[in-house]
Amino acid sequence: MILLADVGNSRIKWVSGARGEFQARGRAAHGEESWAELAARLWANLPRPDRVIIVSVAGPEVRAALTAWIRQTWALEAEFVVSTAAACGIRNSYAEPERMGADRWVAMIAARALLGPQACYVVDCGTAVTIDALAADGQHLGGVIVPGMRLMREALYRETRQIPPETGEARLFGRSTRDGVWGGALYAVASAIDGIIDRMIASHGPGARLLTGGAAGLVLPQLQGEYQCAPDLIFTGLRVIAGAGRGCLKIAHSTNPGYP
Repeated sequence: MILLADVGNSRIKWVSGARGEFQARGRAAHGEESWAELAARLWANLPRPDRVIIVSVAGPEVRAALTAWIRQTWALEAEFVVSTAAACGIRNSYAEPERMGADRWVAMIAARALLGPQACYVVDCGTAVTIDALAADGQHLGGVIVPGMRLMREALYRETRQIPPETGEARLFGRSTRDGVWGGALYAVASAIDGIIDRMIASHGPGARLLTGGAAGLVLPQLQGEYQCAPDLIFTGLRVIAGAGRGCLKIAHSTNPGYP
C-alpha cells in the first residue's frame, strides 16, 4: 500500500491504495493541534503503508513533524517531492528549479500524464491561485500566482476598520458588506483566471484548461471559459512520480524550502 499526501499551509489531503486504485481518502484542516497530532488523527488507524510520498508547501517545520511521526509510527522514511529541472516529460522554466512550489510541479506532471503531448493551462485554486502554461512539447512556459479568496477577504478585514470578518454569501449583487466581500473575492478570482488564461492563449495559442484545488468547485460555475475539473490532479501526479523512480523525491530529512 502507498500513502499519498498533499500538505498545504493549513490542511492535509490524502489518499491511500494499492495497484493504482485509491481505496481510502480524507482531509482535515490544521487547527490548535500539532501537525503530529493531526497526522495521528488522520492516519493512526490505517494499515502500515509500504511508502509515504508527500508534496508539501508548508515549510520545513511541518515536514520535520510529519517525518518524525511517520518514522516513529511505521518505521518508514517519508519521501517528499522536490521540483527539478526535468521529469516525467516536462521541463521546468525556473532558473532555480527547486524554488518552484512542488505542488505546481506535481500538477503539471499530472496534466502531462492525463492529456499527453498537448498544450494546457493548469489552475490550482487553494490559499493562492496558481496558473501555469505547459507547451505541447512539455516545456513549462511560466505562470502566475495570485491571492486566493480567503487571502483577499483577510486582507480587507485586516486593512480596513469598517469591514468585520463575517461569513457571507458570494453574490454578484451583494446587499450587505459581508456579501459584497465574499462575492468580490469569488468573482475577482474567477475573472483573474479567465483573463490571465485568455492572455496566455493570445500569446502562445490554445490548450486544454485543467482546474484543481480546494476552491475549484466554488470557482468553476463562475468561469466563462471551458475547464476540466480534476479534483485528484495532485494525487495523479504523485502516483506518476511514485512509479517513475526517485528523481523528484528526497528522503524526509531534506531541507528544501518548498517555495510556493
